[in-house]
Amino acid sequence: MFTLLAKLLKALNSDYSPSQIAVAICLGMIMGVTPLTALHNFFVLLIVLVFRVNLGIFLVSLTAFSGVAYLVDPFSELIGYEILTLSLFEPVWVALYSSSVFRLLEYNNTLVMGSLLLALVFSPALYWMSKCLVIQYRQQFMSLVQRSRLSAWLKGGKLMAAYRQL
Repeated sequence: MFTLLAKLLKALNSDYSPSQIAVAICLGMIMGVTPLTALHNFFVLLIVLVFRVNLGIFLVSLTAFSGVAYLVDPFSELIGYEILTLSLFEPVWVALYSSSVFRLLEYNNTLVMGSLLLALVFSPALYWMSKCLVIQYRQQFMSLVQRSRLSAWLKGGKLMAAYRQL
């Protein structure tokens, strides 16, 4: 627990740009909200590993949004069901389901379809919100914390020892 919090603080105080941290949060949200075994999560993981995305923030975001997924799953499944049963898209779904690649992606599953759509819709808003929060943290809160007595007290504790080991 302390090491996870230390990784989060180290990432927020590091030289990673706010955009890189925001992308890590968004990719963690996409992977955390959708079912973990879905094939598109392999591509999300590939993006995380190929590009310069903060892995610690990604893992924290993945963990947090995996917990949120249990609350959102009934709504996601309802959205997926509505999208997959629209008569307007029926020829599209039939054509896509006839290809083996589409069946591997499991987009015919209501939960996968609904949760991926929700994640993609909320990703831009989460990106801008988390980027603004990181900027605000670095401009205002980080300098305030470094000057406080609480910071001096924490530097002697287990959290700082875990922070220094990273």
